[in-house]
Amino acid sequence: MMETVSSRLDKESLTLFGKVLKEKRSEVVRTLVESGKKHKASELYANKKISIGLAAKLAGVSIGEFIDILRDHNVSLNIEKEEVSQALETARKVL
Repeated sequence: MMETVSSRLDKESLTLFGKVLKEKRSEVVRTLVESGKKHKASELYANKKISIGLAAKLAGVSIGEFIDILRDHNVSLNIEKEEVSQALETARKVL
């Protein structure tokens, strides 16, 4: 379910992003929100506040895609043995 949220944004920045990205204002906002979700999730993961699975879910991507995001943000994987075991167990249930 999608929820509509109101926010105040700097009109000048939105206009500039729109020109650079060649997108309408609503598309610019969506792009910035998506980018922000991925950035915040990678930051939380890098600071060991959340697992890679939760980080991927917060970012709205698969774990494989999130690993690529981490690489783009120069964040090292900090996967614990427990996480690998849990991932294997989940994979066995799904497959």
